Amino acid sequence: MKRFKIVLISLLILIIGYFGFKIFFLYYYNVDNMNVENYKDIINGLKIKDKITIKSETLNENEYLTFKNMKVKNDFKDFKLLENNENQDFIKYALYDENDKVKASFWMGITESYVDMFRKDVTIFGMNDKIIKNTDISDFLDENNINSDIELFSYLQENKNNKNNIFTSIKHMKENYILNFLVAVALPEISSVTLIDGDYDGYIFNLKGDFKEVSIIKNNKRYIFTFLKLDYFTDEYIKEILNTIVID
Repeated sequence: MKRFKIVLISLLILIIGYFGFKIFFLYYYNVDNMNVENYKDIINGLKIKDKITIKSETLNENEYLTFKNMKVKNDFKDFKLLENNENQDFIKYALYDENDKVKASFWMGITESYVDMFRKDVTIFGMNDKIIKNTDISDFLDENNINSDIELFSYLQENKNNKNNIFTSIKHMKENYILNFLVAVALPEISSVTLIDGDYDGYIFNLKGDFKEVSIIKNNKRYIFTFLKLDYFTDEYIKEILNTIVID
């Protein structure tokens, strides 16, 4: 009888210790602490709903607008070049109406893919988290074979309903925390994603608001073309411009 009590007490201690251990990590990897109020909207917006195919058109050299190793048809001769001291990797143009209001705006620039930025230093997004280290994110991306932005968006879509509870393994608690962290630090709220294929690969963020952000992926870089004021830059006109892109 005494031995039975000892076994029972030992078992209770193990159970209490186990659940205490899990409760600690459930609190430690508490995704609610990030306060990503629009998390579901961001994730739902990453769904690919359309696709366009780029067929490159060669123009005369004097017909291009050139920035770094990017070229595009220069339909912006009536646009004003804006001062941009904050980021030398982007150039911005704006077209004004007779009342000096912005009628349309076009930006182009170069940055890294989201996946590459996450691998290097997430603090560049202006948010630091003592729980998550860069090596944690790199390991997470490697373990789930996430090597491109599109693969990242697809993974986020497939796992958007993951929640931590006391029965979740600690490994998956951490993964779910990382998912929320990536969304919190970098991804914008968009309506949908348009996939780009053909002579160039990439995607378009159809953002909530009056603009689209085009990302052409080449040489592990994002070559970005942003179109503001969609009554001026229609889908047909944007595609026409994209067909003239040249990236060396």
